[in-house]
Amino acid sequence: MSWTEWKTINENIINLIRAFDTETIPLVAGSTGHMTLQPLHDDPVNAEGIGYVTHPYEFKRSQPWEPKWEENFGFASATYPVVATEFGFGLRSGQTINEEHYANRIIKYLEGKGISWVCWVYDPEWGHRC
Repeated sequence: MSWTEWKTINENIINLIRAFDTETIPLVAGSTGHMTLQPLHDDPVNAEGIGYVTHPYEFKRSQPWEPKWEENFGFASATYPVVATEFGFGLRSGQTINEEHYANRIIKYLEGKGISWVCWVYDPEWGHRC
């Protein structure tokens, strides 16, 4: 689906929501795997009082992560509220979480940009049940 189609759907849904609830803050995801917000450079959603979301999972980008995060969604935080509503990581056998681990790097990046965040799941067995 193109950004134009996705944007129109979201604008219509926001109008419907606001017909019943003017205090809710709608959150709009990007149209490509809910990670990239690049279309906001030229064509943001036509609605006030909204936020944008991203899902910056570790497997969606290779290193170096930070420049790609900036290109995909970080830039938007200078103009709009942005929330990472879903992300997570797994630990491979023998791996430890150190300063260079994705978990520390993504949280440091998000907090440095003023981007709120919520991990999707805290369950050490989740990956084994997929």
